[in-house]
Amino acid sequence: MIQEKILTILSNYWFLVRYGIVGVCGGLIQMGTLYLWVGVFHLQSQYLFGAIVGFCLALLVTFTFQKYWTFRDFVHTKLKGQLFFYTFIALINLGLTVLFLHLSKMILESLGFDFFHIAYLIVQAVIIAFLAVASFISNYFLTFRTREHS
Repeated sequence: MIQEKILTILSNYWFLVRYGIVGVCGGLIQMGTLYLWVGVFHLQSQYLFGAIVGFCLALLVTFTFQKYWTFRDFVHTKLKGQLFFYTFIALINLGLTVLFLHLSKMILESLGFDFFHIAYLIVQAVIIAFLAVASFISNYFLTFRTREHS
């Protein structure tokens, strides 16, 4: 009985670690794309488009890894529905990301900060962290709800 409880706790711990690793990779893809867009290609006037491109790239990578590695869901008959819900949740997050990024730019610039110096990356990291929690809950209970997560 005690061994089963320990295995359950460890199983849940590694499940959360896997989810976190994939989430961090998705965040790095988003931030890396935004950095390339703004810092390398100097497309500051189109920074929101760079955020959207990074988001789409991260979506493709994270869905694949969350389905097969984190949730260990190898059922292909539910793939379309899962991709729909995952994308729907991600699009809500995209809208919130763009909104929060734009509002942060307006607020920081009104306070005299240079948003494109480094603040845009810090703001993006905070937004990603905040939305990661909401995404986890949504995907756990909606997208991949029928699988046991071990």
